[in-house]
Amino acid sequence: MVEIVVCDDDEIELNHVKQLLTLFRHEGVPLNVSVFHGSSQLYMDVDRIKNTDIFLLDIVMPEYTGIELGKVIRQYHKEATIIYLTSSRDYALDAYGIKALDYLLKPVNQTDLFEALDHALVLSSKAINYYTIQTRDAFISVKIDDIKYVEYRDHVLYFSLIDKIIKSKFFRKPFELTIPTLFANDQFTLSHRAYLVNMHHIKMMQYDGFVMDNDDFVPISKNRITEVRKQYMNFCLRGKR
Repeated sequence: MVEIVVCDDDEIELNHVKQLLTLFRHEGVPLNVSVFHGSSQLYMDVDRIKNTDIFLLDIVMPEYTGIELGKVIRQYHKEATIIYLTSSRDYALDAYGIKALDYLLKPVNQTDLFEALDHALVLSSKAINYYTIQTRDAFISVKIDDIKYVEYRDHVLYFSLIDKIIKSKFFRKPFELTIPTLFANDQFTLSHRAYLVNMHHIKMMQYDGFVMDNDDFVPISKNRITEVRKQYMNFCLRGKR
């Protein structure tokens, strides 16, 4: 169970974020959400809140700002992820020492929130092994361990899973920026500029590619052979499971 605290004095935005979190929960990630309608309430209770993984904080609030709350939260929840909700990024330098994960501009966009939550879950010691894929029509949550490899072709991601392939929406950015949390996950290796491979599903490594456990062949580019071989050998030495 991932514990999330949301604090915002703007009831409209608070309800909007709650609705988005409900959608995220429905995609398979078990969340418990606690809501605070103002900064003073959270300020007084922050030492009594246990095991919170993620704080979603408005920055501009009366009595205590989100920056002030963040400083207090860090005294009691050193490993928790803090994500700020703001109408301006002007406060970024003020929050530098708090080590906030992200700043989401209001009104919070569903895509931005889901990407930030995915990133936070990877960083959390209680991380749930789910990744949310954005397709043209929906958001689909899958277990990271079920992803065999990801191919980036014509600005579209193709997620090869145990039982199916999911096609993402169209992206106008480099491969590594489309799925940063998977690139940061050490069970994946970039075998080719267009392929990210889950090493749990490799059956055999050949000189020019991987044979996956479903017998798919994923290429290794010549300029990455040395680095990929090193990553895979280290992965095997750590133990695949």
